[in-house]
Amino acid sequence: MGWPFDPTVYTGLFLLGLGYAALARGRSDIGRRRSLFLIAGLLTIWVALETPIDSIGDRYLQSVHMLQHVLIGLVAPPLLLLSLSPSMVATLLKVPGLRPLTEPVPAQLIFAVVMGGWHLPFLYNLTLHSESVHVFEHLTFMAGGALFWWPVVGATSAAAGWRLGEVGRVLYLVFGTVPADTVAVILIFARTPFYSVYVGVPRLLPGIDPLTDQVLAGIVLMAIGKASYLVAILDIFFGWLARARAGERAAETLAAPR
Repeated sequence: MGWPFDPTVYTGLFLLGLGYAALARGRSDIGRRRSLFLIAGLLTIWVALETPIDSIGDRYLQSVHMLQHVLIGLVAPPLLLLSLSPSMVATLLKVPGLRPLTEPVPAQLIFAVVMGGWHLPFLYNLTLHSESVHVFEHLTFMAGGALFWWPVVGATSAAAGWRLGEVGRVLYLVFGTVPADTVAVILIFARTPFYSVYVGVPRLLPGIDPLTDQVLAGIVLMAIGKASYLVAILDIFFGWLARARAGERAAETLAAPR
């Protein structure tokens, strides 16, 4: 239950920050707000991987492990994408093969495979027995999450080849809940534990047996996952509302007698 210290995590966070600094160098469209999003995204990854969340999730509670997955797959990626300016996105899209993956359909499918695949019992158990596989799993959650959020947030959504309007982005997010909700429902209503790793571990909390823990994992995935989608949908709605009101004020100004 102690605080882990994984040099690879700190190396990864350092490289992300260094890469961002290199990409942002000499650009005038960054701003303080984007820097705060970067800090929030990096901090979210650190909290997920370098606090007792990691120790407890790996060794004792599946529900805490699920919280880790949600943080690195559904919370950190949109924060990091919001830190990118339009000119930074344009530079990133020059990376060969990246643009096709960021389109809505491929992005949805990739994240669905990542979300569903890693929660299959044999793969999930494998990640807890192999550190290298576990690291790869975390990287795919972050990369898959970034692809999923790319068409709907910040400057990345404006650079998409298939640009989604407000309604399209909301529908994209609603449809995007299906893979996570499918995993969550299976975990919530299962009658036996799926993951053998958690069956024989010491019980940290009275009454939280493996099956109850699995149910809680499904609830965490569904609740926090939907919360992230809801925040995005509300942002889309209020952005549309602000533009609609600005348009009305402009029309009233033009119509006013001179």
